Amino acid sequence: MKITWSSFHNTYNEAEVKAHVPRSSGVYLVWVKLKDGKWRCFYVGQADELQKRLLDHLSDSETNECIKKQLSQYICGFEYAEVSRQSERDGIEKYLYDHYKPECNKADPGGKPIEVNYSS
Repeated sequence: MKITWSSFHNTYNEAEVKAHVPRSSGVYLVWVKLKDGKWRCFYVGQADELQKRLLDHLSDSETNECIKKQLSQYICGFEYAEVSRQSERDGIEKYLYDHYKPECNKADPGGKPIEVNYSS
């Protein structure tokens, strides 16, 4: 399946999210910049409203301690793709989870993966 990814945002903060992320549904990847300058995906997610979900991760109410640690201690970035159908979001999230094995996802999302183009 071919989806259109946003540009990579190498700054993950409230202003960047509000300026560039739509309120539509989709899937997203959150990245951390490593000491060698490379990026590693540490979280894969999906949302009914991308902007709200990405802002939720930045808030004090974020319950995932792994995400909180990454966002507070390191340079992080993100990218997303708008995907309206829930069944497609489920499959894409599973595929990206299997591909990146992100350390901050607490559980395998399950389901049947839907292979997509990914930007990295």
